Amino acid sequence: MKLHNCKNYQEMSQLGAELVHAEVEINPDLLFCAASGNSPAGLYELMVEKQLDSPGFFDWMNVIKLDEWVGLPKDSTFTSEYDIQEKLVKKLGIKDDRYFSFDVETDDPESECDRIQDKIVEFTGIDICILGIGINGHIALNEPGDYLQPDCHVANLHPVTLASGMIEKVGIPLTQGMTMGVGNIMASKMVILFITGKGKKQALDLLMEGKIRTDLPASVLWLHPNAHVIVDRKSVH
Repeated sequence: MKLHNCKNYQEMSQLGAELVHAEVEINPDLLFCAASGNSPAGLYELMVEKQLDSPGFFDWMNVIKLDEWVGLPKDSTFTSEYDIQEKLVKKLGIKDDRYFSFDVETDDPESECDRIQDKIVEFTGIDICILGIGINGHIALNEPGDYLQPDCHVANLHPVTLASGMIEKVGIPLTQGMTMGVGNIMASKMVILFITGKGKKQALDLLMEGKIRTDLPASVLWLHPNAHVIVDRKSVH
C-alpha cells in the first residue's frame, strides 16, 4: 500500500486522475470499477476533461459499479446508479455493452450479486478499483464485523452507516446493500482509495496503525501490492 498526502481535494483528485489515465493509455479496454459519492467525484470530472481534450480516450474502457443499495426505487437520485451515470457513464459516453451494474430494483439481490461476480470472472478481474472510505472504515459496503466476505454479496448495513447523513435524507429505511467483496477488491490490479471529508480522521488514524483487522475493512489494503491511498489532508478532520 502506498500513502499519498495531498494538500487539498483538487490535488488528491489530480493524482488519482494521473494514475487512471496512465493505466488506460496502456490498456484501453480495461475494467474500471466505479464508486459513487463525493470522494471520487473530482476524479470523474478530470476523466471527463481528458475525454474532451483527447476524444476517444475512454472509448474502449469497461465500467462496473462497485455497490448499490437494496430497496430504493429505480428513479431515486440516491442510488449509486444515478450518481455514477450522471458523473461518469453518460459524460464519457460509455455504451451499454461496456457498463455492468447491480440492478437497483432486483427482486433477488443474491442472484444479482452472483451475476456481477460472474462478470468479474469473465473479465479475469478488475483492473482499477476506485474506493472511498466510510467513517467506520468500510470499503464498498464491506462493513466492520467478525469476518469479511471475498466475493460479491448482500451486506447488512452497519449502524454507523445507517446513521450517516446521506441515508437519513433518503426517506426510505435501508438495511442492506449489494457490494463487491474484499476478495474482488484485493484481486484488482490497482486500487485507489480516496480519503476526504469530515469525520474520516479516526478511520484514517486507525488505518495508519498498519494492523489488519476485520473491524476496519480498509486495513486489508495494507496487503495489496498496488494500492494507492490518497488523502485530502485539508478536509480530513
